[in-house]
Formats: sequence, C-alpha cells, structure tokens
Amino acid sequence: MMHRRTFAGAIALTTLAALAPAAFAADWPDGKTIRIVVATGVGSGSDLTARQIATGLSKDLNAPVIIENKTGAGGVIGTDFVAKAAADGLTLLGTYAQHYTNQLVQKTPYDAIKDFEPIARIANSALVISVGANSPYKTLKDVIEAARQKPGFVTYGSSGNGTTSHMAAALFEHMAGIKLNHVPYKAPGQVALDAAAGQIDLSFNGTSTVLPLIKGGRLRPLAVTTAQRSQSLPDVPTVAELGYAGYEASSPVWIFAPRGTPQAIVNKLSEAVVRQAQSQGFKELCLNQGLEVDIQNAATAKAAGPAELEKWRKLMSVAGAKAE
Repeated sequence: MMHRRTFAGAIALTTLAALAPAAFAADWPDGKTIRIVVATGVGSGSDLTARQIATGLSKDLNAPVIIENKTGAGGVIGTDFVAKAAADGLTLLGTYAQHYTNQLVQKTPYDAIKDFEPIARIANSALVISVGANSPYKTLKDVIEAARQKPGFVTYGSSGNGTTSHMAAALFEHMAGIKLNHVPYKAPGQVALDAAAGQIDLSFNGTSTVLPLIKGGRLRPLAVTTAQRSQSLPDVPTVAELGYAGYEASSPVWIFAPRGTPQAIVNKLSEAVVRQAQSQGFKELCLNQGLEVDIQNAATAKAAGPAELEKWRKLMSVAGAKAE
C-alpha cells in the first residue's frame, strides 16, 4: 500500500507536470526575438500579411518580431529552413498554398503536414491573370485564340514549379484546351515586373503583387481566378464568367511552426496571431491588397491540413500538371 505522504507527493508531481506547459508558455518568449521566415519575395500577399501580423504580435508578446524573406525553388528553400529550425516557437513560416503544392510536383526535403505545426490561417488571395499595358492581348479570349494558333508560343510566369500560380495556370490550360509556355521564377514580384515590361506575355500572380502595377497603368488585368470577383478589382471578370464554369484557384495564407513545437507555445502563438488577424489594421491591409480575411486557429488549420493537400492533389490531376 502506498504511504499517504508518498501518495500526496505523487499527486503534487503530477499536478506540476500538468501545469508545466502552461507555465512554460507564460514565460515564453521572455523578450527573445521571434523570426517569421517568408518563403516568397517582398510585396507578396504572404509577405505583406506576415509584416502586418508581426507588428501587432511584437506588442502582444512584448518581444521583437522580425521578417526574413528566404526565396527560391518555389518557396522550398524558406520552408525547409523552418522545418529544420529549433522547435521553440522562435522561428515561424509565413507562406501560402505552395506549402502543400510543392511536394506534389517535386521532391521536397520535408513533408508539408508531418513536419509543421499550423499556427493559424489568416487570409485568402485571388490570383490575377494580367498582361503588360502594351500587350496585343486585350482580353482572355485573345490569349486563348493566340495559344490555339501557336501552341507553346504564349508565355506565362509563375512563382515556380508547384506553386499556386503554376497550378492555376495548368488548370486554365486544361480547361481552355491550350498549351502555354511556362517560365518559372523565384519570386512573384519579378513575374509581374517582367510581364509589365513585355518580357513574358502573361502573369499569374496574387492580387497584392500585381495591384500596384495595375493601378499604375503598367499591367492590364484580364481575369481573376476565384469563384467571385475581387473586391479590389470589381470590374475584372472571373475565369468562370468568361466561359469556363467551375474554374477556381485561390491561395490561403498561413503561419506555421516546426514540428515538435510545444503545444502550449502553439496555442499561445495561435491566440496572438488570431487576435492580430481580427484587428482593424489587418482588415484594412487585406482590403487594400485585394485579400480576404480568412481565419482558422491552430486546431482548425491542423485538422484541415490533409484535406488541403488532397484538394491540390486533385487539382493537379485534373490540370495534368507535372514536375518540370
């Protein structure tokens, strides 16, 4: 029989063990710098939203929060960096749907689900099919007719193999029955600039990346890829409206932590990020950048992960997208 004092001690130790994660979270981050690694270039939707979140998060957690852009390989370089980082809640990943699509078209050194802990989903972005202001293509119909006359002649830029823009373009090719010439880039900003300069014919890019060039008269939007028109480009039709019913491709924005991050820290980060995503400042940023506020906390985002991967797997299959 266990002695009463021994039994009481065991209860006390069990209670302390149960409280330890909460105590750990209460002390974290203790003034240490939190780094959000953005796997795309400056000015992308995931970059702008991460910067807005970082500003509020710094005040919320009373610790410095910095942004570090690590681009290349369609987001794989930055994502792999975070996958290999210490699971202490001090290195996070800001990214979009490429997080799930990359491993479908190339061999990645990480698993999109197994190697990460979702912190929150914070926004959703339409893609815009646009051309340079001096392009001979005035409408999406013009692009399709040119591509049918000369398969592979019309060029388009994406953020890289396996990214959302690549998937969106592949689906468009499939549904329109055309063949375009894919030019993968390292960062979405350069895609938009090269399209504006006429070095490529089409830009498949997130709204936040192309909006300044559209407003500046350097890009002409032809269509958006979401089911509904963008609040920032209300006069631009959807691809579905232009005769391709059922076409839809959009890119959510997430914050992730490395696998193994203590649940107490995940929860604290998630609560803080969700608070910032619900703020007026974040809502205004999304409105100005053509993004939709789209919030899921850590638990919801984690539960939705397998379905998100499967959604893109099915889209890839329908579009016939292959590794390049």
